[in-house]
Amino acid sequence: MIMKFPYRRFDAKPSAAFPSRHSSMRPCIRTVIHNKQHPEKIIQVWAMIDSGADVSIFPGEFCDVLGLKLDNGKEEIISGIKKETIQTFLHDIVLEIGGWHFETQALFSKGEICFPVLGQLGFFDCFKVSLDNSKEEIELKNCRKPIKIESN
Repeated sequence: MIMKFPYRRFDAKPSAAFPSRHSSMRPCIRTVIHNKQHPEKIIQVWAMIDSGADVSIFPGEFCDVLGLKLDNGKEEIISGIKKETIQTFLHDIVLEIGGWHFETQALFSKGEICFPVLGQLGFFDCFKVSLDNSKEEIELKNCRKPIKIESN
């Protein structure tokens, strides 16, 4: 199965380096996160595809909506480009992309993060990902067999 999605446009402020830039296109896709144990508990978000991220990561507040207890996950201290550490917790989830469901794992942060991120573990291990900047298009081909979610 191959799915294609357009990049998403975001406002951007002009700067000294890019004085004429007022927007930018980024590889973001509509993503639905399901509680693995209670798949009816979901949250829909825009998430950025980031090949440099080791793990998919979402704000800890999502756990409230999903019915997950943040601190019940396995603790993982991570750091990013600024080298500041963030306390996170690993949870089993079901990720829904384009109507297809995949069992996977993701980190949920105790602190704030700017934007939900789809990284190596939790996304790239589910899909072969092609990002085409010239076409502003994302192409996904599943690497895992999707699961079926039973509706109540």
